[in-house]
Amino acid sequence: MTKVSLDNRVVKILNHIQAGVLYCKNDPYFTILYANDYFYQMIGYEKDEFALLYSNRFADLVPNGISKTPETGSLNRTEESPLDFEYRMRSKDGKIFWVRDTSWYEKEHDCWYVTIMDITDTKNTAYERQRLEFYLNNMPNKIVICDRNASIIYKNKQAEQCPYYEKDADSLFQLVEGHTLIRQPEEILEQASRGKIQEYETRYEKDGIFIGHDKNRMVPIWNAEGEIVNYMQISEDFLDKSDGLTHFPTRSMFEYYFSYYTRFHPERQVYFLILDVDDFKQINDTYGHCTGDEIIQNTGRRLTSVLGRQDYVCRFGGDEFLVLFVDQSLETVIEKGNYILSTGSRLIRKEKRTLTVTYSIGIAAREGEEGYQELLEKADSALYHVKENGKGGIGVFGENDVF
Repeated sequence: MTKVSLDNRVVKILNHIQAGVLYCKNDPYFTILYANDYFYQMIGYEKDEFALLYSNRFADLVPNGISKTPETGSLNRTEESPLDFEYRMRSKDGKIFWVRDTSWYEKEHDCWYVTIMDITDTKNTAYERQRLEFYLNNMPNKIVICDRNASIIYKNKQAEQCPYYEKDADSLFQLVEGHTLIRQPEEILEQASRGKIQEYETRYEKDGIFIGHDKNRMVPIWNAEGEIVNYMQISEDFLDKSDGLTHFPTRSMFEYYFSYYTRFHPERQVYFLILDVDDFKQINDTYGHCTGDEIIQNTGRRLTSVLGRQDYVCRFGGDEFLVLFVDQSLETVIEKGNYILSTGSRLIRKEKRTLTVTYSIGIAAREGEEGYQELLEKADSALYHVKENGKGGIGVFGENDVF
């Protein structure tokens, strides 16, 4: 069969289809017997030009050869069944583009009915998405993307595998509700909806131990029309940078949090509580560093148990801890300090006897616009007063009594 005759009405219809429509021989070149106008627009050749240069060999437009395309298997099949596959073609200007080919074999004339559609944009989008996911999954941070209603639409590998994220959470609120420090999730999202990148911390606790502590950024994502369509939460793991024994934040993280909180809530009362394990060096020398580590860990658990949602703590030194108490009375802070003192002697049991552990605590209230260093010096002065008066008590800056 070397010639195809088509009704003019059929030709007109085929030429208005936004896809390449071909009728090809079942030979090694898939020689074209008929192709509509759109096909020639796709490849960039005039009909006569293509016939002259390539003798209508369709296979010459496929750089890797159609029969070699993994998706196709062998095209030289005689069964009457459709094929649906994808491959690359080359146009006159040398550009490579992707097509989807749907072919049906006609046994009577040993030919193929072929329809091809340009899917380059779809392929490029899929490729870009795969590349983006590759980058996101290889980032050390947890990435969560949600829509404008905070419904989660994507989590990278680190977020999917995060042990303290709720596995079945379908909303960003479910991931962070009750764990954000200083700010509420609704307020964070509301500010992000105005196009502002938001920063905030989240903290996760279990059995008196911090199991997760993240520094987060909420980044608005715009579409081409300049509308915010999504939000991306990027979470940096603070525990990797925290104290190894207690999982408490570092001193620099504590100072940053203090500055951030007092800037955000300048009207609220805050206190520093600095705690020192009495005679810690002697305990280490007598019972060994393993016992010392156990005391530090247990002390950390006691401190965690008295923290409010917005309070903050760090391991300040080898045997010292610094706590920020916010939006509560001095009486409450002293009461929490007394609770810590009362639990000290019950922390460690060695060789069938209780190892007595006592603490000295200094407390200072922030006045006016006092900064971190000023408040720290006041709390440290109160602690020194306790140490000078027998240890094992609580001192409040500005008061001479030891509680």
